[in-house]
Amino acid sequence: MEQEWSDKIMTKEELEERIKDAITPIDFEALIQAGVLEKRGNWYKICKKDELPSHANCKIKKLKIKNGEALVLFSPISKRLEKLYRRRHP
Repeated sequence: MEQEWSDKIMTKEELEERIKDAITPIDFEALIQAGVLEKRGNWYKICKKDELPSHANCKIKKLKIKNGEALVLFSPISKRLEKLYRRRHP
């Protein structure tokens, strides 16, 4: 049981990588041009899930199914988290 618990603890490097992903802006225009996303109002259809960058994947805030299509909303970048990261990595 102790091993299962310890497997769930992130290393400092893993945490830093997750924070870096969370503060990296999504280039929506590039992803749309590459056919990875399609804009649907405020929502986006993910057309090529395997090509969605990890920093965009971690920002998926909501998912809904409409007319048989999965649509997602993305969270904005946390200014507080970005400020904290920038202080630690000038």
